[in-house]
Amino acid sequence: MQYKHLFFDLDHTLWDFHNNQIKTLNDLFVSYKLDRYFQDFDDFFAQYMPINTHLWHEYQHGRIPKRDVKVGRFHQTFSKAGYDDIAMAESFADDFVSGNSLQTRVIPYAKEVLTYLKNKKYHLYIITNGFREAQHTKMERSGLTPFFERTFISEDIGASKPHRHFFEYAIKSANARKKESLVIGDSLENDIIGAREFGVDQVYFNPDKIAHTEKVSREISSLKELMDWL
Repeated sequence: MQYKHLFFDLDHTLWDFHNNQIKTLNDLFVSYKLDRYFQDFDDFFAQYMPINTHLWHEYQHGRIPKRDVKVGRFHQTFSKAGYDDIAMAESFADDFVSGNSLQTRVIPYAKEVLTYLKNKKYHLYIITNGFREAQHTKMERSGLTPFFERTFISEDIGASKPHRHFFEYAIKSANARKKESLVIGDSLENDIIGAREFGVDQVYFNPDKIAHTEKVSREISSLKELMDWL
């Protein structure tokens, strides 16, 4: 199969969201003096993550508005620790989104692989469910912007991955054909199943080699593996 159009997820696939968010949250934990409410940062993070994961899932399926994720994840975490202050949660949320987008750590081999693919004349695009106000800044600050022809953000499209409309919009807007397109991402639900059900081949980026039963076109544990066959 000769692919021409490569659609990359951003967070956790190219941009190192996990380590970047830990750095940002740790800084905010100190500046907001959250040790008044949590034993330590690890205690805060352990309570925050399941709330954040659940709210993102609800948002991506259109069941809650953006604000319920952006602010709600922190308001719920603080409230669980006995500190119910929506104004503080709003301030913390704004500081997190703006501060996190300034972080620059990328996934190992991301830039080497993108340079290789660009030199091979592939058309490269970003497909992301992340917040509009953060994604472009993340890409610019981390040096990813020059590699991509377009960035497709769910807020702009009006639908999130894994919904069919998201993939249909991105591929049509790129003037691409399904059989010449390939989606690369770390989320089985959003990237892999979404692309598969739309009829587009996929690469599941699974660095932790998590066991699963989904049928995928191809699976990799390092981005560097893309250079072995693309």
